[in-house]
Amino acid sequence: MDTEHRVIAKLLALTEAPDDALLDQVETIGERAARHILSDEAVRLQHIDQVTAMDCAALVDRIDALVRPA
Repeated sequence: MDTEHRVIAKLLALTEAPDDALLDQVETIGERAARHILSDEAVRLQHIDQVTAMDCAALVDRIDALVRPA
């Protein structure tokens, strides 16, 4: 669980980072793993910390847009 929280913290720290920095971290973790970890955290936090939950969800959306461009 501690490792998962470190991964979440690293990803959330990249919220304002350039796309290439975020993609590098996502590639290190794995796209699917990064998306699932952030999604699970958003659900877990939705009633406790709505701001961070929304940040997690927004980061999932950003990852999706970068990995699967329109």
